Amino acid sequence: MEDPLNIARYINRLEIIKQVAEQVIKDFEMFGLEVRFSGNPYDAYEELFDQVQPGLDKLLQTNQQKFLSILYRIDLSEEQVKKAVQANTSEPFSAIVTDLILKRELQKVVFRNSLKG
Repeated sequence: MEDPLNIARYINRLEIIKQVAEQVIKDFEMFGLEVRFSGNPYDAYEELFDQVQPGLDKLLQTNQQKFLSILYRIDLSEEQVKKAVQANTSEPFSAIVTDLILKRELQKVVFRNSLKG
């Protein structure tokens, strides 16, 4: 999958990574899902991914309405999810959605920071 945001540009920028983690924590906390961040920017994606994916798996099995509400809160459309799933049929659904969520949260942080600058 092509990455128009070029996440690699931000991977070593601790302040951006912290803001992304804070955004993920805030958004998931609203739905009773706990996410923690150690502060290590070099493992941030994997760390957040490993926490978000099991939560999404659980919601998919127990509360699809809450799952859809999280997508709405994070501003991911069903169309974006469908497109990503069609492009990557080898990964589990929850892994694809987790990746989309983390990239969308990064986009929001980068956009918000660009407005400040």
